[in-house]
Amino acid sequence: MDFDSQDFDTSAFDSPAFEPSVDFAILADAAQALAGKLFLLGGGWDTLRVGGFPARHHTMAIGLRVRIPWTWTGRPMTLSIDLQDEDGGSLFSSGPLRHGFEVGRPTGAPEGSDIGLVRAFTFNHVPFPRAGGYAFSISLNDLEVDRLRFNVFQHTRPAE
Repeated sequence: MDFDSQDFDTSAFDSPAFEPSVDFAILADAAQALAGKLFLLGGGWDTLRVGGFPARHHTMAIGLRVRIPWTWTGRPMTLSIDLQDEDGGSLFSSGPLRHGFEVGRPTGAPEGSDIGLVRAFTFNHVPFPRAGGYAFSISLNDLEVDRLRFNVFQHTRPAE
């Protein structure tokens, strides 16, 4: 069977099911994206314990991979990350972190294939006003696509 890439019909990939998405997102103590790979230190946690409230956590990170369909390559996109309390209020005084990007088609990539894009984001001196549930809301082009939920509690000391 001969295949001519010019005859490849990509119209099926234009449906909403084939929009950019987040393959995975993970909380970590540290994360680095390098050469298409994601390196994590202390990844996969869902609970922070602090000495008291209000608290500031020294550093935390998010590692993630965005999946871009072939038909979305070459288009400007925006990834947004916001830290919210359990009432939906933002803890970022300047609003969500916004990261604009555009993904091209790598040389030699088979036509119609998805393109993966890894990213790492580090947040320093994160404020937590009280114990409870928090979440990083992750949006692509202003549409929420994932929530990384976690809890923050005060250390409990054993009775002496």
